[in-house]
Amino acid sequence: MDQAVEGIVNGIFFNQGHVCCAGSRLFVQESVADEVIRKLKDRMQTLVVGDPLDKNTDVGAINSKEQLATINKYLKIGVNEGAEIYQPKCSIPSKGYWCKPTLFLNVSQSHRVVQEEIFGPVLAVQTFRTIDEVIEKANNTPYGLSAGVWTDKGSKIFKVTQKLRAGVVWANTYNKFDPTSPFGGYKESGFGREGGLHGLLPYLKFD
Repeated sequence: MDQAVEGIVNGIFFNQGHVCCAGSRLFVQESVADEVIRKLKDRMQTLVVGDPLDKNTDVGAINSKEQLATINKYLKIGVNEGAEIYQPKCSIPSKGYWCKPTLFLNVSQSHRVVQEEIFGPVLAVQTFRTIDEVIEKANNTPYGLSAGVWTDKGSKIFKVTQKLRAGVVWANTYNKFDPTSPFGGYKESGFGREGGLHGLLPYLKFD
């Protein structure tokens, strides 16, 4: 479970969430949800928000004034939609564009912070009871670039990963890439593939 929490933190807070594969939606099984969320909050309290050139920094600056405004807009939307917001009691620099690592709890599939791309350090958390339920929820989005599955049961890994409509699916890790593997998404996450043999094919001509 501690490894999963580290994977969650890396998945959404790495590069301030400015990553096309950012893990911005988290689904946690009900039986362990309280423990996972508690551990996640504890881990967020240790994150250092500050100078991106400082090696001790975990979360750097938002890349522009405009993007910070977009993120803050979604924070207000989430609160107005009834979601519970959590941010650690960390200090942020007075100069620059900063956003504390953020959790949205008690959200549903209909929330805009679940369905729309925020592109910031904001994680929307939902719970599930059955495997079929979480697969349905995970696939219920306009996007499908990447996904990750954390479990200690190999059979669950194979069952879930085969049914997720995402171009890249990781098992017990996140954001690990192999340049020999094709990369691309489903639905509104683009078309075609780059990397590997699939990425070379558009540059080849066969007689």
